[in-house]
Amino acid sequence: MIAPTAKEIKKFYTYDDYLKIDDGNRYELIKGELFLTPSPGTRHQFVAGNIFLFLSLYVQKASSGKVLIAPLDVVLDEPIKKNTFQPDVIFISNDRLSIIEEARINGAPDLVVEVLSPSTARRDRGKKSRRYFLSGVREYWLADPQEQLLEIFVPGEKDWQRTGVYEEEDEECIVSTVLPGLEVRARDIFILP
Repeated sequence: MIAPTAKEIKKFYTYDDYLKIDDGNRYELIKGELFLTPSPGTRHQFVAGNIFLFLSLYVQKASSGKVLIAPLDVVLDEPIKKNTFQPDVIFISNDRLSIIEEARINGAPDLVVEVLSPSTARRDRGKKSRRYFLSGVREYWLADPQEQLLEIFVPGEKDWQRTGVYEEEDEECIVSTVLPGLEVRARDIFILP
């Protein structure tokens, strides 16, 4: 019998394995598989920063929880720890603040925002989206800086249900089930300095 090559053997990683990687790169862990996550571009960062700012202002006014921004590990599945992401922006409500630890978020945030990049968009829409759904994230936002489009999803019976699509020129405010009364428009999110 011929032994399998290194390419044929797929290593299963846990969060503990992930923590031992010290090569200067950013990674995410999806179902035990390690994915390199390149540094995002400036447009991506402006959009993530805008979202963080508007959510932070809302949450501070409403005293409803905490908003955090990447890079920060979100470990979705205890005790196996085989799904570890670094979402661009997250919100955790007051009644779930216990999932915030010094080194990571240990559980599903209430709201997750992923700002799409060409190198990660497929995973954000596919594998990561599915893991967020299965772990109990209550609302999922996908912001596309290229298209200047924001999509909002909430859990349905078997998958995400899209509840809103907001374009840069839209006049109406974004509607969030997790952050009721949020007053921000897509154009405010996609504005660049």
